[in-house]
Amino acid sequence: MATKKPSAPRWQEVPGAQEVMDRALSLAAAGPARAYGQLAAVVFETALLFTNADGLPDLRRESYLARRWMSDLLDAAGYKPVPGMSKEMREKLAKDRTSMSQGIRAAMSQVRVDYLRGLDNDPAERDRRFSAFGSSDAIFEYYRIVPQARNELQAGKLQALQAASRIGQAVEDGDLTIPPLRSPQVVRTFRQAIATLSPEALACLDRTTADQLREELAETRAALLALEESLS
Repeated sequence: MATKKPSAPRWQEVPGAQEVMDRALSLAAAGPARAYGQLAAVVFETALLFTNADGLPDLRRESYLARRWMSDLLDAAGYKPVPGMSKEMREKLAKDRTSMSQGIRAAMSQVRVDYLRGLDNDPAERDRRFSAFGSSDAIFEYYRIVPQARNELQAGKLQALQAASRIGQAVEDGDLTIPPLRSPQVVRTFRQAIATLSPEALACLDRTTADQLREELAETRAALLALEESLS
């Protein structure tokens, strides 16, 4: 007699998952045009209910149960084709489903970062859920989560572009001779542009680019030291 294949786990068997589904569904049914913040906060609760391969909260929501739960949420919210639906309607429904999923995921980035940062002020919660980690930084590192939410990273990129634009204006259309009285403004803008970078942002650079950047930084540091000495 053939051995019966074990059935896949069901998220409905996880205590609390159905209650979260009910609350999320009432928000998701409002459609893709709504703000996703409140819905993302509810969905994030499942990241604390489901676990990863190490038995820790599934903060990245990559487990089978988390993915199955989200799929069922979108199905129940009306983002599932039905028999007889035209090709055009199916394509629109698939687009709306993707938009909803991406909107929730983007908003949940902020919810997740805020939660992890808050653990430093709530050691009891951190010890209860993440007893192996002594700080939020250690948790960020374990989960490979960037300590800035997506909107914070976008704001940083915008600040860098604005600072670079101001530097470009300061050198007056390619004329590298800057009037002395404008020097403080140019240096301040340059510092703001550099401040938007972070070790996390540079971690993805390949070795060749990292070496080039290190050389540029060394030359820049030498030039700044020379300028500082000239003001003494």
